[in-house]
Amino acid sequence: MIREDLLREIILDQQALIKPSPEYVEREAIKKVSPLLRLKHITVITGPRRAGKSVFLSQIINKFYGLDEVFYLNLDDERLFSLTVEDMQTVMDTFKYLFGRKGVIFLDEIQNLEGWERFISRLYNEGYKIFITGSNAKLLSSELSTHLTGRYMEIEIFPFSFREFLNFHHVRIIDKKELYKSDVKVKVRKLFDDFLQIGGFPEAVKYKEPEILRTLFSDVITKDVVLRYNIREVKTIKEIAHFLLINSANEFSYNRIKNIYSLGSIHTVKNYIGYLSSTYLFFELPRFSFSLKEMQTKVKKIYSIDNGFITSLSIGASRDIGKLYENLVFTELRRQKKEIFYYKDKNNKEVDFIVKEGSEVKECIQVCYDVSDQETLKREISSLLSCLEKFNLKKGLILTENVEDVQEVKGKRILFLPAYRWVVERKL
Repeated sequence: MIREDLLREIILDQQALIKPSPEYVEREAIKKVSPLLRLKHITVITGPRRAGKSVFLSQIINKFYGLDEVFYLNLDDERLFSLTVEDMQTVMDTFKYLFGRKGVIFLDEIQNLEGWERFISRLYNEGYKIFITGSNAKLLSSELSTHLTGRYMEIEIFPFSFREFLNFHHVRIIDKKELYKSDVKVKVRKLFDDFLQIGGFPEAVKYKEPEILRTLFSDVITKDVVLRYNIREVKTIKEIAHFLLINSANEFSYNRIKNIYSLGSIHTVKNYIGYLSSTYLFFELPRFSFSLKEMQTKVKKIYSIDNGFITSLSIGASRDIGKLYENLVFTELRRQKKEIFYYKDKNNKEVDFIVKEGSEVKECIQVCYDVSDQETLKREISSLLSCLEKFNLKKGLILTENVEDVQEVKGKRILFLPAYRWVVERKL
C-alpha cells in the first residue's frame, strides 16, 4: 500500500512537468486527436520509450483541455514501483482530494501496472474520458483486445519524422515549391544528412550524444524484455538484438540465428525477436506472396525503429549509407501505417518496398542511394520493372541521394526522386 503523503507529492511533482514548453516540437500526430475527443473511446498512445509519448500527452492536455480539467499520472516514476492495481482507488481519491472531481484521465506507461485493464475498464464504465500510453505493443494489444474490444482508438508515436526534425531546427516546409529555393534546399539537405545519422529520438536530436541511444537501447532490452519476460539467457538476447541491428535492412533467417547462438529451437528465436519487436526496437518485413502460408515461411527482412540506434551501436554502420536510406524509408512508411512488404521474383530481382491497400498493390518503391554506376542503375530499373509488371502498375519510384528525373522504360514510367524530398513532400 503506497503512502498517501508520498502519492500527493508524486502527483504534484508530475503535474508541474506537463505544463507547456516552447522548446517542444508539436507532433504531427496531434492532428489525429481532435476527431477522437467527441468519442467515449479510450485513446491508446503507443510507441517506443523516449520517443515523446509523455510530451505528446502534455500537448494534448494543453491544446485541448488544460491542467484544471485533467488527472495525470506517469507510472514510469520509480517512486511508484510498488504501486498495484488495488492502490488505484487510493490514487483516484488523492486526485479528487487535491483537485476536485475531473472528467479526463491521463495515465502514462500503463504497462507498468499489472492488471491495469480491469481498472481502466471500470473508469470507462464510470464515464471518464481516458488517455493511456504504453511502450509494449504486444502487451497492450493483447489486453485491449481481450478486455476493451471496440472501446479504444490507437495512435502511434515514433521518434521524430524528418519533418518534425526540421521543425526542431526551425525549418518549416508548407509548400513543395519551397524545396526548389537554393537556400532552403541546401539547409534541408544538410539537415537530412544529420537526420540520417542521428535519427529522431528527441533527446538524441537535442544533445547529439550517441551514448544516450546506447543507454536507451540497453535499458529497453533489460526493462521491457529481460525483466518482463523473465529471460534467463540475458547475454544471448542482447547479442541477438545487436545482430539484428547490424543487419538492419537485410534478410535474416530464424534458423541461422538459432545456429549462431546455439539455441534449442526456432521457436525460441521467434519468441526472442517477438519480444524485441513488441518494444518497437525492430520490425519484421515479410516477403510478398499471394499465399499467406507461403509468406509466413519465406525469409523476412529486419528494420530498426531509428537510424540513430544503427549508427551509435553498429561499428561501421554509418558508412553503409544505402542501408541507412532504406531503413529511413521503411520507418517513414511504417509511421504512416502502410501495409508494406518487400518483393522478390523467381529470378531474385528484388524491390525494397511494395505498398498494399486492401487487396491491391498500389506502389513499388526502390531505394538506391547512388545511381551513378550504370550497371547498378540497370539492375535497379530491371527489378522495378519486374515488380510493376507483376502488379500491373504503370509507374514506379526510385529514391536516391540527389537525382530527380523521369524515364519511360518499356511502357512504364520510372520516377527518380531524392529521398529528402520524398519524406518532406509525402504529407504536403
